[in-house]
Amino acid sequence: MRGLLRDLALALAAACFIALGVAARVALRVAAEQGWIAAGFHRLIVRTAWDRFDAWLPRAAAAALVAAALAQVVRWWRGRPAPTRLRGALAALAVLAALRGGTALEAWDAVRGPNLLLVSIDTLRADHLGTYGYALPTSPTIDARLAGEGVTFTDAYSQSPKTTPSHMTLLTSLYPSVHGVELWENGKPAHVLNPAVHTLAEVLENAGYATAAFTGGAQIDPARGFDQGFDLYTVGGQRRRALRWLGRHRWERFFVFYHTYDVHDPYLPPDEYIRLFDPDYRGRVLDAVHRLRAQGGMSVPAWEGISRRFWDSVDRNDPRDVRFVERLYDAGIRRMDGETIRPLLDRLDQLGLGRDTLVVFTSDHGEAFGEHGQFQHDDLYAGTLRVPLVLRWPGHLPAGLRIENRVRLIDVMPTILELLGVSGPPSVQGRSVTPLLHDTYDGAAPEGAVSEYSDGRVYESLRRGGLAYIVDGPEERLFDLLRDPGESENVLAARPDEAAAMRGALERWRRDCRALALRFGPRGGTIAPSEETARRLRALGYME
Repeated sequence: MRGLLRDLALALAAACFIALGVAARVALRVAAEQGWIAAGFHRLIVRTAWDRFDAWLPRAAAAALVAAALAQVVRWWRGRPAPTRLRGALAALAVLAALRGGTALEAWDAVRGPNLLLVSIDTLRADHLGTYGYALPTSPTIDARLAGEGVTFTDAYSQSPKTTPSHMTLLTSLYPSVHGVELWENGKPAHVLNPAVHTLAEVLENAGYATAAFTGGAQIDPARGFDQGFDLYTVGGQRRRALRWLGRHRWERFFVFYHTYDVHDPYLPPDEYIRLFDPDYRGRVLDAVHRLRAQGGMSVPAWEGISRRFWDSVDRNDPRDVRFVERLYDAGIRRMDGETIRPLLDRLDQLGLGRDTLVVFTSDHGEAFGEHGQFQHDDLYAGTLRVPLVLRWPGHLPAGLRIENRVRLIDVMPTILELLGVSGPPSVQGRSVTPLLHDTYDGAAPEGAVSEYSDGRVYESLRRGGLAYIVDGPEERLFDLLRDPGESENVLAARPDEAAAMRGALERWRRDCRALALRFGPRGGTIAPSEETARRLRALGYME
């Protein structure tokens, strides 16, 4: 019996160290792929190694125990005594236990500190919120409990009018032309994030944060690299899952990314919200809303193509239809305000986390309602690119402060990291806007807000100072924002010198992005959406 115990101890010690060796090898390979060592992400290397160790140990231990039993049988058969190496085996196990205990202690120490809740409401136009001057009551919770208790940036711009590149810019602080993760167009394969890019989730995970994402998927599918750095990345059921997760992780330092298509087209809010904004409309758009909303409750295939059928009901040349479509959008915002934002903030308060959590509220892009002949988000005008940006952190950020300086979504990641006291990767292209929170700020003017997208042609815009310069394929436009905030009068021909300066600034930006794209652009092949993701894309109008 004593011989069997010795063999078992030896076998278990060998299994542990074999599993640890395999885990360390895997962790170092992953670290090399993602540049963790150069970035100082040592915690992620250790964590990856322990994760692999936990996965391999049961199998290695089972094999080792079988080998120990066979060895004992062989010794018994040959009549040989078992070797006495029990002390060495126990010492080896003690060393391994000490390593694991040290890791657990370090993880416990990392729990202390502020939390982060980053909320992105897909397709939310800034000027349709009360805090941005909208006259209709779309956002009472946002106005009172976020803007009223936090800091509102009144002139924030997205770097793309498209969901996928804009969100990847938000989470990496790299321009779309650098990270190269484009929109899925009609189900065609598209690129995946280069593992060498360090996401916000990855940086915070390395700093000891529990990280979780609750998203609508589709154009921010985890397969595109959006899950990089997240312990948990879910698609669908966001509110229920997020509220439950917060309760389970209330004692940990966490980063939650919450994303929803609540206000994205097709606009199908319940009648109780529609009546708040346009109770008098009677027409085929409302009939379509009722019909499509009823079909949506039947089965997933019923939602395929629903966006196209919604827009087929709209006469875009009829001002009454156009106005009603905009009121449907407003109704969707009001529903989101009450059924998404309020429960999230209530949950933080119920758990006693309100004062310990930095809440960042924003969107990936806005929405157009025919102002320049466009609907949805296929242009580079302000209605499509200007997004809300509100930061709330009671006791740390001033309540009710409004900042008029122009800022960008690409600045969000470095701003968050500076506020949380976490060092960021040197590769980020944005810059922290925390100096703007101080009345004594006397820094240089922002370099300008560049936005871009491509659908075979290149579309770019630059907003700098009082000018907006838009490259729309082969066409160029220049607008004087001080005299023409609606961007309706093209002054390119009348102001050639200023146009040349904007053209040169945009070319310098392109040159810088091309250089960075060599290091951080996509690597390898492309990926097509899964069948489930394709269904979600069809429901949102991205696929026929």
